[in-house]
Amino acid sequence: MNQSDNNQLLDEALQALPNELTPKRDLWAGIEQAVAKTQQDSQKLRSASYLNWKNIAAAFVPIAFLAGVYMNSMTPIENDLPWLKPISSSFEMQKQLLMKRVDGQSLVNQKWQDSLKDLELAEKSLIKALKTQPEDPALMKMLTHVYQQQLEIIAKSHQPKYLQI
Repeated sequence: MNQSDNNQLLDEALQALPNELTPKRDLWAGIEQAVAKTQQDSQKLRSASYLNWKNIAAAFVPIAFLAGVYMNSMTPIENDLPWLKPISSSFEMQKQLLMKRVDGQSLVNQKWQDSLKDLELAEKSLIKALKTQPEDPALMKMLTHVYQQQLEIIAKSHQPKYLQI
């Protein structure tokens, strides 16, 4: 059998089929129920999803509030410049150790504390500037220089005159 014979047999079989099939029972009642049920289900889903979003939003508001309070309660150094805290702590420890070491020595300059206060104001200004520009290496160098100057003022103001020459 060749292909043309197969096509001819197929065409004859198609011609023999009825043009229309009728169902054995009435299907419209089931279709109407399915459509009505689908509409009701979609309304339930919409109302359920609205309630879900409403519940999620209601749960999120106190969490967001607590997170905001927590974030605002953090100190600026911890919040903005976490790397600065160890540097400042190290300097403060060096300063305290130096103050203990020179505690009993006589003073060379009586106004050393005024200079120290000026340098502490400069330190605070530089830290404030670093909070706005944390990646500026010049500010960090200036802060390091201010720390060194504070230590030098403490050391030089308490050493004997013959060592200052």
